[in-house]
Amino acid sequence: MGMAKLNIWVSAIDDPCAIADDRTWYVTIYTCEGKVLEWCGKKYVVLPAKCGHLEVEVPPGCYRINAVWNFSIAGSIIHVNHFTDSAVVQACCDQTVCVTLFNPSTHRCGTILLRAVQDILSQRAIGPEVAQQVELAINPLLARLPRPTKGFELDILDEIEKLVRGQECN
Repeated sequence: MGMAKLNIWVSAIDDPCAIADDRTWYVTIYTCEGKVLEWCGKKYVVLPAKCGHLEVEVPPGCYRINAVWNFSIAGSIIHVNHFTDSAVVQACCDQTVCVTLFNPSTHRCGTILLRAVQDILSQRAIGPEVAQQVELAINPLLARLPRPTKGFELDILDEIEKLVRGQECN
C-alpha cells in the first residue's frame, strides 16, 4: 500500500479550461473533518503552487482542497486575497489524481452573496433592512467590476432559479 499523488492545478480567472498565470498560489489540503491535513510531522497548509501547479504526495484518503493567491499574517490573523472554489478528491493508494481548482471572478462571488442574502430574507432569517444594507454595499462594487467573460459562471444561477421556481408550481 502506497501514498497517493495529487497533481493540483489552478484555473485562470473565469476560465476552467486554462491554467493559472505565472503567479504562485498557496494550496491547503483539509481532511473530511475540516482540519488541515497533518501527516508524519507535515502540515499541508499554504503549500506554494508556482504557476498554478502543485504536485504533492498524501496518504490515501478523501480531502477538500482550495487555494489562495496571496496572504499576509498580521498577529494571529491570516488575511487572504483571493480564493479558488474547493474541490473534493478521493486519493487512492499508488494512484495519481489530477485536481483543477476553479478560480472564479470576484463578480461571481458578489453575485452569489447577493442571491444568498435574498434567499435568507425570503426565509425570514433576516429583516429587509439588513438585506438592503448588504445590497447597498455590494451593488456599487459589482458595477465597477468586469462581468465574467464566460457565461457559465452566472448563467447557471439563472437556470437553477428557473428550475426551482418551476418545481414550486408543481
